[in-house]
Amino acid sequence: MTERSQKDVFLSGEGDAWYGRNLQHLRAPGPDIVLTTLETMGVAPKSVLEIGCANGYRVASICERFGATGYGVEPSANAIADGRTRFPSLSLEVGTADALPFPDGQFDLVVFGFCFYLVDPRLHLRCVAEADRVLAEGGLLLIYDFIEPVPYYNEYVHRPGIRSYKMEFSRFFLASPAYRLLRRSMAPSVNGVPKPDQTIGVDVLRKSHATAFPPNPYLSA
Repeated sequence: MTERSQKDVFLSGEGDAWYGRNLQHLRAPGPDIVLTTLETMGVAPKSVLEIGCANGYRVASICERFGATGYGVEPSANAIADGRTRFPSLSLEVGTADALPFPDGQFDLVVFGFCFYLVDPRLHLRCVAEADRVLAEGGLLLIYDFIEPVPYYNEYVHRPGIRSYKMEFSRFFLASPAYRLLRRSMAPSVNGVPKPDQTIGVDVLRKSHATAFPPNPYLSA
């Protein structure tokens, strides 16, 4: 018998279970580090995709603040159904980060909304390629997730056989000279001291393939 992939587990029920456990928070989320970071940077996105959007509450707030057009992808069918009712101006789809149902270069802001840590590592590079594909030249990539200095995993406490993976996910993109880290905002920690295994923050990167490879600097040598 073939072992089910972590992606299939979330699409077939665990995504809905996650949504049910977090429903109260998602319907009254309070201050959001993603929105605060964008406001602090003074950026004004006009076409926004959130990957792991839950019911769309965050991308709806971004759209309201900046007058943007909003899209979201989320493995929980229940979350998407709720979001379509609550935020009818958004375009929300059931799906995952490794296969985004959007054209090349459609968005000037792509947000990973605290979901990368639950992606099977065998799909990490597909997710990177898809995010790069749908992000416009000059656009911003925002990753809200755990930021840990070394890669490791924990057992996922809500479902046997599932793992949560932690690392500095922006490294995937920064391996390319087309991406540059603009800002890192860390989530507040107790007494100002980061708790081991709970270092959470936002990385904002800009994409520029046009400037990734400048002319040969050695020709004049």
